[in-house]
Amino acid sequence: MQIVDLIIVIAVFSIVQSIFGVGLLLFGTPTLLLIGYSYSETLWILLPCSVTISLIQTVDNYDLVMAKKKVAYFSIPIMTLSLIFVVSYDQVLDISKIVGFFLLFIGVVKFSPKLQTYLQSLVEKRLQLYYVLIGFVHGVSNMGGGPLSILMSTIYTDQVKIRANIAFVYLILALFQLIALFIIDTGALQNISVILMLTSLGVYLIANRYIANKINDKKYMWLINVLILTYGTLAIIK
Repeated sequence: MQIVDLIIVIAVFSIVQSIFGVGLLLFGTPTLLLIGYSYSETLWILLPCSVTISLIQTVDNYDLVMAKKKVAYFSIPIMTLSLIFVVSYDQVLDISKIVGFFLLFIGVVKFSPKLQTYLQSLVEKRLQLYYVLIGFVHGVSNMGGGPLSILMSTIYTDQVKIRANIAFVYLILALFQLIALFIIDTGALQNISVILMLTSLGVYLIANRYIANKINDKKYMWLINVLILTYGTLAIIK
């Protein structure tokens, strides 16, 4: 894939991220896997961009973040272990199908009030276990944003607080993903990573200022859910 194509992918999903609060990892991961990148290559491309955006979102509303200790205690350990396992056995495991499965699950949950109610009850009764679940899902598929958004929407009602806590958890998980990759993978940050980080930063800031506030994200959330199901199906049948 040419650098221009990667820039377009990062730019498009950074715009989606600015409007809906998710998108860069949720759609960027299956896109790159479908194109032919390995799981570790996909992470090397997306994670620096994710860190950049999440850092901006976190700094702006750090006083609203309440998830600091729980993500450190319950999500990071299992996320790190599951990531190491998946990357180590990347040649054996079909990561695309794993990602597709979790995408379909996320999409079905979005369209199923009963499943949403069940997961919300799990959050209320087994919060620590739910943080472990987020870590595992994120480690094996980079799709932890789905259960994470359900968690924060259950705990908080204010959209700013929800996005601030999601951004913080994304930031911490991405940082530990990068640390794990530095240790176990031969890949490394290159000039392309810097270019993509700057692209993501610039596009996000512009979109957040001039586009995000003018679009009713709830009105178009059904489209995001349809895209999630479409990506999930494509990833599984690949």
